[in-house]
Amino acid sequence: MTENNELLQNKKADYRESVNNMGKKEFTLLKMQEYGFWPKDLPTPYERQDDETPEQHKERQTLLKEYQKIIDNIAKLYEQKDEINKRFQELRKEYDETWDVDKIRLDISKKIMEESITRRSERKKRKELEKQQQAEIWQKKRAEEILFIGKGYSQLLQDRSSDDNKLSTQGLPLIKTDKELAEFLGVEYKQLRFLVYHRDVISVDHYHRYTVPKRRGGVRNIAAPKPMLKTIQRKILEEILSKLTVSEYAHGFLKGKSVVSGAQAHIGQHTLLINMDLENFFPTITFERVRGMFMAFGYSGYISSLLAMLCTYCERMAIEVRGEIRYVKTSPRILPQGSPASPMITNIICVKLDRRLSGLAERTGYIYTRYADDMSFSLKEENYMDEGKLCGLVSKIVNEEGFKLNKTKTRFLRKNNRQCITGIVINSEQLGVPRKWIRAFRAAVHNANKLKLTGTVPSKVKNEISGMAAWAKSVNAERYKEVIAAAIAVIQD
Repeated sequence: MTENNELLQNKKADYRESVNNMGKKEFTLLKMQEYGFWPKDLPTPYERQDDETPEQHKERQTLLKEYQKIIDNIAKLYEQKDEINKRFQELRKEYDETWDVDKIRLDISKKIMEESITRRSERKKRKELEKQQQAEIWQKKRAEEILFIGKGYSQLLQDRSSDDNKLSTQGLPLIKTDKELAEFLGVEYKQLRFLVYHRDVISVDHYHRYTVPKRRGGVRNIAAPKPMLKTIQRKILEEILSKLTVSEYAHGFLKGKSVVSGAQAHIGQHTLLINMDLENFFPTITFERVRGMFMAFGYSGYISSLLAMLCTYCERMAIEVRGEIRYVKTSPRILPQGSPASPMITNIICVKLDRRLSGLAERTGYIYTRYADDMSFSLKEENYMDEGKLCGLVSKIVNEEGFKLNKTKTRFLRKNNRQCITGIVINSEQLGVPRKWIRAFRAAVHNANKLKLTGTVPSKVKNEISGMAAWAKSVNAERYKEVIAAAIAVIQD
């Protein structure tokens, strides 16, 4: 038995030496030829076979690679088997005199358990080290760049690709990193990090918040940015937003345009004037839409996200917690009324809306203008489309563009009505203000004259009359020149 084992060991040693000298593949092929399993004149599996197409050769090479993987796995299993047999032989020697199977099993289990505990401990230490290293890398990256701006707003921060040609064509500044953005805006990097980070609950608010009454009831929420943020938003307006082209049908918040120019487009005797209102205009324009707008300019998702954070805000409610005031989020991030950048953003986002509505108006014989959320359609000749159908199409377009009509504010004004657009009357061939308003203006001037005769006119009254005179002058200076002159005379010392 011992002699046979020695012969087997010698044979294995010879095989290993041959494999080392020739290579595993060559040795295997040699043995297959030696035992008659592979003809000597037949090409090897690794060579091109006779009458074999390139596709067949490629497929066979793929199969051979898979076969090699299997062979390698089998070799590893044999190595493990040899290791097990070796350990088994060592155990047999150790327990040669007292071959106690239970003791052997117990010792093996104990050893395996110790090895398992050691491996588990080492694996735990390795994972903790990796976790610590990852945390250190993350902290280092966080210190070097903005990686998170709040839950629900950070999805596109991984997008760093910008369309430089598109930006250059539009004359827009090239901004690729957060540090370049801070430099462009003229703020310190840490200030930018603070301003772009969204928190649901804050102790420091970036906006002054107040309400103003609406003409037809209710209140309008105004959020005016504090000085630093206001400067940033004005920079964005002047250096980015103002360089974009907006619709010719928009008359709000644009240089050379006003409520007067909007009304001027409709002046004359009209068969019909339809005034419509976009409901919750500013709150409808969310962070996602503003971010998409900047991306459409050519900026990366990363820079667009940061710019959108600077141009949007959350409506918040002030509550007291342990004697301290906290401001709790009550809405998603939306466009604030009170920001210098917001009006231009609305005009840019409404470009497609204006184009579609002006196209509809042109096809149906109407004239269309928009001032912020106030839309007007006027018709001089008899219409060949029912106004109800027109309103239905307008509503459909408005909804498709992400807005909603406030149908309670839709007004149909015919020739016999006072046709008024944003406070300006357009019935005659020249612009005017409502008669009730002009009577109030004259009465204010008359009462101020009486006060002047008995003493002095209070500053509050002077300011009110000055504002009324400026409004009348902007609408139609020639038509109201007499009352304007009387107003100027009464407020002069």
